[in-house]
Amino acid sequence: MSASTPNSPPRRLRDLVHSLPFRSRRHSISSAAVLNTESVVVGGEGDGYNNREVKGGPVKRTVRKLMRRASLSFRPGEKSSFVVTGRRGRSRTLMGDGESGIVLDDKDEGDSYYAEMAKRVDPVTVLPTEITAQILSYLDHMSLVQCESVSRRWREAASNRHVWRQVFRNEHGPWESRPGKNWKQMFQVNHALHASWNRHDMNIKYLKGHTDAVYCVQFDENKVITGSRDRTIRVWDIKTGECQRVLKAPDDDSESHANEFHTASVLCLQFDDQILVTGSSDHSVIVWSLPSYKPIGRLLAHRAGVLDVCFDDKHIISCSKDTTICIWDRHTRKLLRQLKGHRGPVNAVAVRSNQIVSASGDALVKLWDIETGECLREFKGHHRGLACVQFSEDAKTIVSGGNDQDIKIWDAKTGECLRTLSGHKDLVRTLHLDCLNRRIISGSYDATVKVWHLDTGKKLLDITQYHSTWILAAKADYKRIVSTSQDSRTLVLDFSAKIKGIEVLEQ
Repeated sequence: MSASTPNSPPRRLRDLVHSLPFRSRRHSISSAAVLNTESVVVGGEGDGYNNREVKGGPVKRTVRKLMRRASLSFRPGEKSSFVVTGRRGRSRTLMGDGESGIVLDDKDEGDSYYAEMAKRVDPVTVLPTEITAQILSYLDHMSLVQCESVSRRWREAASNRHVWRQVFRNEHGPWESRPGKNWKQMFQVNHALHASWNRHDMNIKYLKGHTDAVYCVQFDENKVITGSRDRTIRVWDIKTGECQRVLKAPDDDSESHANEFHTASVLCLQFDDQILVTGSSDHSVIVWSLPSYKPIGRLLAHRAGVLDVCFDDKHIISCSKDTTICIWDRHTRKLLRQLKGHRGPVNAVAVRSNQIVSASGDALVKLWDIETGECLREFKGHHRGLACVQFSEDAKTIVSGGNDQDIKIWDAKTGECLRTLSGHKDLVRTLHLDCLNRRIISGSYDATVKVWHLDTGKKLLDITQYHSTWILAAKADYKRIVSTSQDSRTLVLDFSAKIKGIEVLEQ
């Protein structure tokens, strides 16, 4: 951090008028310490700074905001106390009523001096460490940085890893918590990553190997898996771009191998740590064991091409050009039920909890109960056939797109269309919903990939120059977009390539 300038808030704070002729020490606090936020002292004995009264500027606003949080962090109606030592070494215990906000001298000697001292106590010195951390966790990251520049004690309090963990979660959503994580560094790296997205600063890489259109894709931190019209499934190293594995029937075309591999275009796929599920124009769904990539089951019930697949812990869902949706037991791979109701090809499905959402060429989005097979709701608003649908992780939001070139955001509970996103000039072929980062990624037959803000509908990014023809699939995570096209290439856009320390997020 650069040295503060003469006019910077920390410097103004440290250089203000006079030192207060008292020191405070923590005695006991059981409820709300009553502090006047109009005249707050920061710093303390041994800090290397003199006690100064905050008169104005950003630091004052930050401190006052912190003090207001302090009063909200305790139980009203209980008393609190702390000791103030005066000019002549005399001490007074000041009692506070957390409900009325009145400070009383327990000696009741009418000496207003001690009451004045109570108004000018450094909260970091007075409050227990746990309470200070709780209060600071309500601040945004810019306010925390200002707090760190006040004094040594404030710097220590504002650098607390528990504070930064909460600030990280407040601004970037939930994140897996593991011992030893440097939450402040994670915040800094994630902040730089968001800036990279905003600047459109990305590294570009093509994965080349398929010989025909690439219909589907999914990826994680280590690999990309793609399916193609060339009847193969390819597994790629996401960092090097190297093709590590090709899943296809052997060249001898024997009967036994034909039952294990797809014999037509691979149209859809999804994987997790245990299985890979793929669907094909050959009317079948194949379940593969991971990490061996050995086929362990072939699901046969559809009478036409399988257009999309998804799964959860208990079920595998497939949909087809035959207008039906099949629900399979993930573990036994038995067909549990078949959903009928769409009047056109069912092009996309998604599952959350006990509900399935589907999108069809009949221009309808439908919500189904996975256990009963009942259609719970229809979403009407598109005026042409639908190609894609997404279901938020909390099962509250549905996003759909199709041949009318629009993207619609729906309330899953009420069926209300919350927002329509317009900007594509051809069929919206693929959607990805990133709830954590509040982004929608869309790909279209207009050869563009667009990024939208989920809450405002604002277009954040327009990727126009990297594919030469139809976009068939697009997925994203917190740092990458991966898209596929009819041109047989898979495009990886990495917004983290130039960010130092990105591995703290990858872990």
